[in-house]
Amino acid sequence: MATDICDLTGNWQFKQYPHSARRMRDLDSVDSGPWHPATVPSSIYSCLIQSDQIDQAEIRTHPERFAWVSERSWIFRKVFDASGDLLGAGCVDLVFKGLDTVTQIWLNDKLVAKTDNMFIPYRFDVTSLVTPGKNTLLVKFASAGAHAEKLMHRYGCLSDGDLPHPHRTYVRKGQYQFGWDFCPSLPGCGIWQDVYLEAHSTARIENVHVRTIDCNEHYADIAIAVQVDTSLAPGRKPSAGETTADVSGAGGEPGRPTDLECTLNITGGGLDISESMSITDHDNRQSTVIRIDRPIMWWPKGYGIQHLYKLTAELTGPDGPVDRITTDFAVRTVNFNREKDRHGQKFQLQINHQPIFVKGANWLPISIFPASATPQDYENLLTLAADANINMLRVWGGGYYETDHFYRLCDRLGIMVWQDFMFACNYYPDRKWFLDAIEVEADSVIKRLRNHGSIVLWCGNNEIDWLHAAGKLGNGKKFYGKKIYHQILPEIVSRLDPDRDYIPTTPLGPPKDENNPASGTLHQWNVWSGNFPARQYTAHADLIGRFVTEFGMQSLPQRSTIETFCPESELHIASCTIEKHNYQIDGNSRLRQYLAELFAAARDLDELIYLTQLTQARRAKMYVEHLRAHRQINSGVLFWQFNDCSAAITWSAVDYMQRPKALYYYARRFFAPVMLTIIDDCQYPRPDISPRLQNGHAVVINDSASPLTAILTCELIELDGTVLDRCQFPAALAPNSIWPGVKLPSAFQRPKNPQRCLLRLSLQNGPKQIAENIFFYLPDKYIEWPKPDITVKIDDAPSNRSRLTITSDVVVRDLQINPVHYPAVNDNFITLLPGAKYEIVSDLGDDTASQKKPVPLRYVQSAV
Repeated sequence: MATDICDLTGNWQFKQYPHSARRMRDLDSVDSGPWHPATVPSSIYSCLIQSDQIDQAEIRTHPERFAWVSERSWIFRKVFDASGDLLGAGCVDLVFKGLDTVTQIWLNDKLVAKTDNMFIPYRFDVTSLVTPGKNTLLVKFASAGAHAEKLMHRYGCLSDGDLPHPHRTYVRKGQYQFGWDFCPSLPGCGIWQDVYLEAHSTARIENVHVRTIDCNEHYADIAIAVQVDTSLAPGRKPSAGETTADVSGAGGEPGRPTDLECTLNITGGGLDISESMSITDHDNRQSTVIRIDRPIMWWPKGYGIQHLYKLTAELTGPDGPVDRITTDFAVRTVNFNREKDRHGQKFQLQINHQPIFVKGANWLPISIFPASATPQDYENLLTLAADANINMLRVWGGGYYETDHFYRLCDRLGIMVWQDFMFACNYYPDRKWFLDAIEVEADSVIKRLRNHGSIVLWCGNNEIDWLHAAGKLGNGKKFYGKKIYHQILPEIVSRLDPDRDYIPTTPLGPPKDENNPASGTLHQWNVWSGNFPARQYTAHADLIGRFVTEFGMQSLPQRSTIETFCPESELHIASCTIEKHNYQIDGNSRLRQYLAELFAAARDLDELIYLTQLTQARRAKMYVEHLRAHRQINSGVLFWQFNDCSAAITWSAVDYMQRPKALYYYARRFFAPVMLTIIDDCQYPRPDISPRLQNGHAVVINDSASPLTAILTCELIELDGTVLDRCQFPAALAPNSIWPGVKLPSAFQRPKNPQRCLLRLSLQNGPKQIAENIFFYLPDKYIEWPKPDITVKIDDAPSNRSRLTITSDVVVRDLQINPVHYPAVNDNFITLLPGAKYEIVSDLGDDTASQKKPVPLRYVQSAV
C-alpha cells in the first residue's frame, strides 16, 4: 500500500505560552519556564493534573478557582523523526482530527495554519516542510473565551436575555464547556483527538458514501459514491468540504495525470460482491448501484438484529495499490412519518417502513475535558444504555459531534442516534464569515457520519426557535442565526445525505408555538423547571406530546461519587460544597420540593441521596408509562439525561463515575419490551393526598416483534403479604401493539385501607412470568410500613461473581444494595413481596464474599 502513516499521538510537551516570546527560539529561554510532559490527545486541565501543577481533588471541589487556566495561552511541542518512506512520498499531509479550539500551528519554525473550530478535522500539506532527522511541531492555543469576547465586542452581543457567557456563540467549541446547568465553566483547550502525518505517492480516497436506496426482504439497492484526490503534487487545492491548507509554496501547480481503478468489495452475512470503476483527473468522483439479494437488514434494539456489512474501497494504479478505505454499513431505510391525524401531527420514526416506538435518553459529552474519555468509557456507558432497553440516544447540541468509536458502538448495539448540530440555547452570528464557516463544518460533519446506520435524524439546534418565540433571548425581533437552521443546514443535508430527515429545531411545532404537544416534538419542563406538581405528567390525552425529546428531574449522585469532590468534614445534608455542585439556579430547592410530594424530609446525606434518586426514578416511570400507554398519540420519549460530564447534582441516570442511579434501574423496567401499567385520570378532589388509581384501567404494551398471549392477573395485597382480592383476564396482543385492557374492579380502585396495601399486576404465559408492575395507592410518607425481616444468602456465581438470594417477611419497597460498596449489580431498587425469592448477581469482591460480611441495604421503610 502506498500510504504511510506517522502517528504523532502519545508523548508531547507543554507549557504556558510566554508572552515575552517573539520567535520560536524564545520558547526555550530561561525565563520562559520549563516544558512539562503531556499526553496527546488531552485537555490542558488533564495535562496540568498529570504534571502535578494542579490537584485533581481541588479542581473537583472548587472548579471556580481554576478559570485562570482557560484565560491563558498554552503551547504544545512534539519532536519526531520522519521515516524514509514518508519523505519519499509525493505528498505529506499533517492531519489533526480535533483541535480545541483557537490555534496557530508551526512545523520546523514555519507557520502552517491557524484554526478556530473544535468540531472538524484539519489536513495540511506539509510536503516541503518535513525534513530528514528531527522535526519540531508546535501548536499554540489562545484562550477561546478571550477570542470569543473579542469577536462579540466587534460584532455585538446578540442576546439581551439573562444568559451567562453570551460570547460563547462566537466560537465553534463545545458550548457546555462555558458552563451549563449540569457542569461548571472550564472551557480549556487541547489537542483532543488524534494527530498524524499521512503520506501518499499517487492519490488518496477522500470520501466514500454508502446509501440504501431501497430494501425489503427480497433485495436491497445500495448506492456507493467514491471521491478521489488525484492531484497530490505540492500545491494541490482542497476538495469541497475538506479543510486543507497549502503551505508548500509551490504556487498551485496542477498534479500529475493519473490512471486509477477503484475496486469495491462488499462482504458479510455470506456475501462477497466486487465491482470496479475507473478514476481519472477529470472524473475523480464515481458512483454505482449494487444489488444485494435477500439482504440482512439492520434493526434498532428490540426490533431485530443489528447486522452490518463491510465495504472495502481499494484504489490501484499502474504500480500497484495506492489507498484503501474500509467502512461498515447497514442495510436499512429511515424516515419520520409527519402525517396529520385527529390528535394533531405525528412525529413517528419508521425503520424499514415499520413504525418504531422510541425509548431513549439525551447524551452528553462524557467529560468536560474532551479527550479524557477512553474507548472503554464509551463501551461501558453504551453497553449500560443498551442493557436498559434504550434504543435511541440524542447527541445534544450543546456538546460536540461524537467520536467515530461512539457511532460504531451504536451501530453494533442497535442504538439509534438523533444527531443535533452544535447550536444550543442562544442566538448565533449570521455574519458571512460565520455562515461560511458553518457550511464547511456541516460539510465535514455530514460526510464523516453519514455512513453510520445508527444515525436516523439531523436536527438544526436545541431550543433556539422556542426561546426566540418566547422572548427569552431578549426583547428584539431579529432572529440571529435563523438562516443557519432554516436554510444552510437543510440544503447541505439534502445534498450530502438525502435519505435522512432534517428538522430545524427541537421542540418542533407550529411557528410561535414550537412547544405545542400536538405537533412535532415536546420539551416537558413544566414539571421541574416550571415547578408544576409531578401529577402533570399524567396529563389529559389532549396534552400528551407526540414525541417527547426532553423531560426529567435532578437527583444527587452516589455517595462515592460525592466523595470525589467533597471533603469528609463536609459530607452532611447542609453542605455548601455539595449544594454548589448543583449548577441550576434554585435546583436544590426543587430537589426538596419534589421529594416532599412522596416522602418526609431526609434526615441525613445518605437518605437525601436515596430519596432524591427515588423521586427522580418514580416520576420518570410515571411519565414514560403514561406515554407508552397512549402510543396511539405518542411515538417516543427521551429523558434528560443519560450520563454526566462532571461530578454534580444533575438529571442523569448514570453519574460521572459511571455509577447507575435509581433512574437507571427503573428505566430498564419502564423501557422493557413488554410492560403493564395503569391509565389513571387523576381527577381527585385532593390529588396530592387522595388514593391513586381511581377510575384506573390496566393496559398491556407489547413492543416486541412477536405476538403475545397471556393471562393478566391483578392482586390486591396487604403489606404483610395477605392477598385480599384477585382477578384474571386473558390478553392477546399482536407484535408492536397495545391491549386496551380492562377497568379495574372497584375493590382494586378504592381499597378500604389504601395505607396498608398495594396493587400487583402480572402477565404470565403458563409458569413463565412475562412482566410485572406494582402500584401503591398513597405517597410513601402516608403508608403504614411494617418492619421487615430481610435475609440475604450469598452463593458463588459464574465469572467470579456472587449470587444474592433475598427474601422478606413483609413488603419492602425499593430495596437498594448499597452501590458504595457493591456497584456491579444486575438489578437494584426492587420491591420485595413476602415469601418470594429475588436473585441478584453482584461483584462483591473476594474479601467480602469470603468473610460473608453483611450486605448493606437501604429501603423505603428505613427512610420514612
